[in-house]
Amino acid sequence: MLKKKSTKNSPVFRTFFTMILAAACFLSLFPERTQASVPWKYEYQLRGDDAFQAHSKYIIETGITAPSDKGEVYYAGPSDDVQGMINSLSPGDTLYLRGGVYNRKIRIYGGVNGTDDAYITIAAAPGEEVIFDGSGLSGHDQDLDGSSMFWLYSCSYIQLSGFEVKNAHGRDASAILLEPGTHHIVVSDLYIHNISTPSPKSEDHCANAILLMGRSGSTISNVLLFRNNIENCETGWSEAISVAANVSDVNIVGNTLDDTGNIAICFAGNYGNAPSSVDYPRNGLVFGNTVTNCHCVYDTGFAIYADGAQNVDFISNTVKNCDGGIEAGAEHGGHSTSNILIADNLLTDCAEAAVGVGTPGGGGHVSSVTVSGNRYRHVGWLSGGASILRFGASDVSTYGNNYIENDTDIDLPVFQTFDNPPLH
Repeated sequence: MLKKKSTKNSPVFRTFFTMILAAACFLSLFPERTQASVPWKYEYQLRGDDAFQAHSKYIIETGITAPSDKGEVYYAGPSDDVQGMINSLSPGDTLYLRGGVYNRKIRIYGGVNGTDDAYITIAAAPGEEVIFDGSGLSGHDQDLDGSSMFWLYSCSYIQLSGFEVKNAHGRDASAILLEPGTHHIVVSDLYIHNISTPSPKSEDHCANAILLMGRSGSTISNVLLFRNNIENCETGWSEAISVAANVSDVNIVGNTLDDTGNIAICFAGNYGNAPSSVDYPRNGLVFGNTVTNCHCVYDTGFAIYADGAQNVDFISNTVKNCDGGIEAGAEHGGHSTSNILIADNLLTDCAEAAVGVGTPGGGGHVSSVTVSGNRYRHVGWLSGGASILRFGASDVSTYGNNYIENDTDIDLPVFQTFDNPPLH
């Protein structure tokens, strides 16, 4: 009878086993870079058309903003005509930016359009540090909102990914500005910092890290803001991420905001910027973001806020050391905020309260709000210990909200962040 040769102690087996063990040890030194540890309890409730939801889902699941494989690939450096190259991009094209400092503004408008299966991608070249520095720059002639570093107007199917934007300063300054007619946009893995307005305590002195300003009857829609890092901003009377007026189907997912001034994330409407029938943001998802050290310079403001918005979900966000946690309000009389979900958020060290519903001192009406499954600790010392504040809102459902007894029970943020994210 023939016997199979045992490999248990053979030199070949020992060598193979040693190689596998060494490889496992090597891989354990690095985090999993293509997984975004995301709970699927809500399946994100992504907003937008079916194709955009699928596109966004892929980015969120894998952590990768992949360029299209249907166009040409171009490279540009700080001394090249970057604007001219952007103006000539076609569906599916990718423009990789070489490392260095770009002391210029970029406008993407008019004929710069991709398609639903061939996005135009403008991204840092893999492994290279790309910085857009707004020091000393003024606004575009066409730009209605001052010193905006990236101005997107009436363009579509665009991806911006992987670079740094800093030092935009002035009244109505911003790092990224989306204006009417812009749709199907992905902004991912940007590092945005030091965006500021002069005299931030003065009324209507504003700045934004990312602003979606739907100032006409042409809707901004189908937008994903994913895993951007925003910090050290002075936004004055505005917000770090602001979704304003005629905007629909926006997903704000996995971003980190620290020390941004006033409100960190806001959906605001009914300020007279668009026809009244569409002058409000609707259909939004704010999921898995982390907001820390957010303090208003002129009042007490909540870190995440719906003001005159409709159909917005705030799910699984972390807010720590801010004036307040999450609020649904309506500041303008005759208008309303409704169909707001505030669920499964972690809210700690919030001075006013963990959650606010309604508008103190009058204003519009707030209704159809669900507050559930939120956890909070060290909140409400400015309001006598309140965890949830209500100001005359109707049809408000609260259940399953719990006080955290021990600091060790405070979870980590939902999304991982990377110094050099896996973009391509």
